[in-house]
Amino acid sequence: MSSDSSLTGSPSSADTAGPAIDPDERRRLRAIFDNAFGFIGLIAPDGTLLELNRRALDFAGVEHGDVTGRPVWQGPWFATADPERDRMREFVARAATGEFVRTVIEITSGSGEKSTLDLTLTPVRDARNVVRWIVGEGRDVTEARRAEHELRLSEAKFSGIVGISSDAIISTDEEHRIVLFNNGAETIFGWSAEEVIGKPLDVLIPERFRTAHREHVQRFRESPVAARRMGERREIAGLRRDGAEFPADASISKIDVDGATIFTVVLRDTTERRRAERGQRFLARAGQQLAASLDVETTLAATAELAVEFLADCCVIYDAGATGVIRRLEIRHGDAHFRSLMDELRNAPLDPNMPHPAQAVLETGVAELIPDVSDEYIDRHDPRPATRLFREIGVRSAMLAPLVARDRTIGVVAFYSSRPGRRYDEDDLALARELASRAALAFDNARLYREARNAVQARDDVLAVVSHDLGNPLSAIRIGTTLLLKNVPPEERGKGGWLHLEGIRNSAEQMERLVNDLLEIKRVEAGQLALDHARHTAANLIDETIELFAPIAIERGVELDTRVRNPHATLRCDRTRMLQVFSNLVGNALKFTPEGGRVEIGADATAAEVLFYVSDTGRGIAREDLPHVFDRFWRAQRAKREGIGLGLAIAKGIVQAHGGRIWADSTPGVGSIFHFALPLDAEGVDPTGN
Repeated sequence: MSSDSSLTGSPSSADTAGPAIDPDERRRLRAIFDNAFGFIGLIAPDGTLLELNRRALDFAGVEHGDVTGRPVWQGPWFATADPERDRMREFVARAATGEFVRTVIEITSGSGEKSTLDLTLTPVRDARNVVRWIVGEGRDVTEARRAEHELRLSEAKFSGIVGISSDAIISTDEEHRIVLFNNGAETIFGWSAEEVIGKPLDVLIPERFRTAHREHVQRFRESPVAARRMGERREIAGLRRDGAEFPADASISKIDVDGATIFTVVLRDTTERRRAERGQRFLARAGQQLAASLDVETTLAATAELAVEFLADCCVIYDAGATGVIRRLEIRHGDAHFRSLMDELRNAPLDPNMPHPAQAVLETGVAELIPDVSDEYIDRHDPRPATRLFREIGVRSAMLAPLVARDRTIGVVAFYSSRPGRRYDEDDLALARELASRAALAFDNARLYREARNAVQARDDVLAVVSHDLGNPLSAIRIGTTLLLKNVPPEERGKGGWLHLEGIRNSAEQMERLVNDLLEIKRVEAGQLALDHARHTAANLIDETIELFAPIAIERGVELDTRVRNPHATLRCDRTRMLQVFSNLVGNALKFTPEGGRVEIGADATAAEVLFYVSDTGRGIAREDLPHVFDRFWRAQRAKREGIGLGLAIAKGIVQAHGGRIWADSTPGVGSIFHFALPLDAEGVDPTGN
């Protein structure tokens, strides 16, 4: 691209109207462009440098063709790893969206010297309001910036601007002696300016870091970099007047004043930030640990352990118990030497007539902070021997946070500190509430799980009683009535007392089936189904089912058909259990199919499965009921009260125990179809029959 063609505006000549520029006018425009005071460039919206004036080319030590046609951020004024390249790319992208950008950026001249450029990027739009070019204008403000920095430092030193900063601002001379110490530094380090001015900087640095710090400052002095911002270095450590160390972020800059180098550090105490980060990590780990168990005692112990690990020297967990009298559920101390005291405190009774602070938290659900715990406070709230034990532990500060689950306060976690320098504040209380919230959820889940286990155990106990105490009498009734009915003359059947006797036998058989279903579902849920696997063909299983249900179908006036596409498809299964599945599915189909309807049993095979189905032309199942048909004890509302809703649940358990799957489809008013699939026997007969 030539210089002249770019200046004529040829990139948008198709979209503009007006007289053409004659060659003389072009040369005059080029002369003005090249002799402008600052750096001027023409940039495409994608960042391609189209033009650059002579002053800018001379600064970079390059010719026109060396830099045009390339992204402006890849020019020689930026080193390969210079972060300013990314900043330039960002500024161009913003200007390409139509934003006017003004910034200060560091560039390198052809001689390798660093310069500070006051840069503006002005978007130029065409008649359609689309950005077609970006005009970049730069002015070398290196000297002005340096003078400005020196002026600001001088003004800050003498006018107090530096002094009002909450960050520590500290200046030292070449001998590392402190020459400036603002109010923020006084607050952070605990020294007054009068006490440290003229002293070596070492008084503010932990001894083990002093040598490394001096070496770092010397390297920085010798480097061409004028300043390093916060975050460019790793976190450092400061030393307070009382000897306590603290983490900090710092930026450093240097200036030459009358031939001497002055170093200025802006330091920010990151203790609170670090504390918050540690708190978040602690809560994340606490959530994982508390969710790891569904045992109530384990959850209580984990909560207390977490508390003494991070927040407290001693932790006590209270609840109101079933009687409403407050009691200690768990107690833990971080020091093993106090273990016997903890056992004694655990067994120490609480006086229901004394206003214990945990009682108030239980009643209100509001956390309580006691920054300073006095002996008088302990005497008011804890009876002996608890008062003596708390004094021996040396409790100085306390927090009580409610355990709230499902909008109900189920307990209280008390945090006690005995360290002289550990006085709880609102930040500690917020963390305590967060831990208590997670503990309450885990504790509530553990209690619900225990209640569910107890309920299941109670159910199993009832089933055991049913199977033992009802099974035998029912068997005796069924056998006795069957024997009596065998001796009834044919002409007397269905008459008088014999009719009632047959009803008694049928009722006994139904009750036996109900008892067996209850025991069967118990075995299914416990994963205790005993399976006797053998090789069977799909056709044989369906034939046996037809033989079993054909008389019932004839009696109900329902057509019973089969459709086996792959009669040789073979599977390994428990024959008795699979006939039980068919019995439950076909029995339901016949039950809900009206006279004149049709029930079909079929099978097909794929390369991996044998697919069975039982379809009917009954009344069907509502769409909203389909997801529940395999739930135990579930029956559609319109279904007759026959059975207790366990047949399909048992069928599902048997199919799944064989490694298969079962599902249902239905259209109300048309009918239903129940499918189940079992793995094909890999060593069996080819399902295609070949």
